[in-house]
Order: sequence, then structure tokens, then C-alpha cells
Amino acid sequence: MTMHGWVIVGGLVMAAVLIGCSNKDTMRWKEQVWLSDGRRIDVDRYSVALKSGFPNTNDGPPIYQEITYLPLGVHWSTKDADMEGSSSLRSFDIIHGDAYLVVYADTDAKEFCVGKPSGSLLINVYRWHKGVMQKIDQQEAPISRMRINLSGTGNWGFRHADRPITYLS
Repeated sequence: MTMHGWVIVGGLVMAAVLIGCSNKDTMRWKEQVWLSDGRRIDVDRYSVALKSGFPNTNDGPPIYQEITYLPLGVHWSTKDADMEGSSSLRSFDIIHGDAYLVVYADTDAKEFCVGKPSGSLLINVYRWHKGVMQKIDQQEAPISRMRINLSGTGNWGFRHADRPITYLS
């Protein structure tokens, strides 16, 4: 093979590697959430993850997440919450007509705990009251009634963007 041929082959290999490494994978799904009062509701979820690329074709870390529950006007995303990267959504509940979302904090404990009472959890809590989202102090939230009821993205490989799926958390 001539030098010109090797340059072309090398260029094609580099293009394939760069394209594979820069791809993002998206996933939309409907998730059944078991509320503290025993009801089950469907929320819409959306997530974007980096692809690991060649030779490892596993999905990389999630970099963006959304959750939506239209009946109460709930829509939350990592972008709207000014969070860097993607945080884990842990709990969603409806108590006395208000929706609550618990998300792991995206800062380290030293920074997060400044000015907070001893024993505070590394979480952010959001409440929707009459369709308006508020970030609230965790002491104001009914944390003791809530449970971990959102799936996260640990089973990403079992969900596919090309076909709808309902997942029970």
C-alpha cells in the first residue's frame, strides 16, 4: 500500500474514533412512581449520557436529566436547576396537592453544609405549589413520608429511545 493509501486509512480510523467518542445517547421513558399514599402515577423522564466509544461501547455518565408530571405542572431539569452535569433524582411525591422532588446535591459536603443545621442531608428539595417551582429547605419538606422511588439511570441499557417503555421504580 502506498503512503497515500495509509494516510486515507489512518484518516478514516481517526474519524471513526472521534465520532464514536463524541456521541451522546438519549433516552426517554415513562416511569411509574409509587407515592407515599399508595397511589402510582406515571412521570415522564428524559436523560442524556455520553457514550464511552470504541472499544468500550457501554454508556458513559449521564450529563443531563429531566422529569415531567403534567397534571401538577411539574417540569425539572438539571439545566433549569443550574446544576453542573447530572445529579441523581431520588424521590418524587405528591403530598397535600404539592409535588416534591428530592435530588442529590451536586456540590461537596464542605460547601453544601455551610449555614445548614447539623444532620442535614446532601440533597436539594424542590416543591411545586400551584404549578410554581420553589427550591425549599429540606426541613420544610415531608422527607420522613417520602421514599426513594425514582430509578435513576443505572439500568440505562434496558431502555431504548426507539420504543416506548414503562418502568416501575
